[in-house]
Amino acid sequence: MQEQLDPTVKIAFIGMGNMAGAIMQGLLNSGVPASNISGTARTESKREHFSASFGIRMMDDNKEAVKASDIIVLCVKPAQMQDVINGFSDIIQPNQLFVSVAAGLELPSLQAWLGQVGIVRCMPNTPSQLGAGVSGLIGNDLVTKQQKQWVDVLFSSIGQSLWVNDECHMHTVTALSGSSPAYFFRFIESMVRYGVKDGLSEEDSRFLATHAMLGAAKMATEITDISIEQMRINITSPKGSTEQALVSLENSGIEKTMDDALAACAKRSQEFADQLAAKDSD
Repeated sequence: MQEQLDPTVKIAFIGMGNMAGAIMQGLLNSGVPASNISGTARTESKREHFSASFGIRMMDDNKEAVKASDIIVLCVKPAQMQDVINGFSDIIQPNQLFVSVAAGLELPSLQAWLGQVGIVRCMPNTPSQLGAGVSGLIGNDLVTKQQKQWVDVLFSSIGQSLWVNDECHMHTVTALSGSSPAYFFRFIESMVRYGVKDGLSEEDSRFLATHAMLGAAKMATEITDISIEQMRINITSPKGSTEQALVSLENSGIEKTMDDALAACAKRSQEFADQLAAKDSD
């Protein structure tokens, strides 16, 4: 049974993008009452949409939302974050918890703006919209044990989560999970294209490729007493068709290709963080 938040805990979402909507829907699906959730948006149309779709209280005043909440989820763009925080920084309480899903904004910058409060930085991914996400998490030293439990419950409502101890690892998290759905989509694209080229319909090719990937993912996540390498070996008969496909991949340099791709992603994530940090210090 999924752990739930204390019914007295109030949650505010500052900014209402796709990730805010995904987390909010996950919370509602997990049993958090709509009356415990509020959100802010600059446009009336967005406020009306979320109020009607989710049954939560929407407002245009960030300060009002922050003042009434225990957990504040910051879902605004990195370039806007400092200005948004400055708008309510004078009413922040030391027992509040702030959770940022803004890519690239590191804890030192967030703490410089928010002050001496618990702060968690999150790197989610897009499957969170279906409750199948995986999120990397890191908190500052002011996050309490209870607040960490709150965060675990918060992100369990949209999938799985993993805490890291060093912020530099968030760039690896970005490469392995934050950006990786795009890699898998690209791999499926090529498989579907081959199926169509060989005479299958696009619909049938997509069905076969995506469900094969889904099944492989279930095996890799649920059969944990067998290594991924051994799973590959188990379905690779000597001189069989699977072996020939894998030989082709190895001859194409798949190991280096993936190393280069993941390193490029992590490097860009670090560059993005450095650019934001340099801008903050100006």
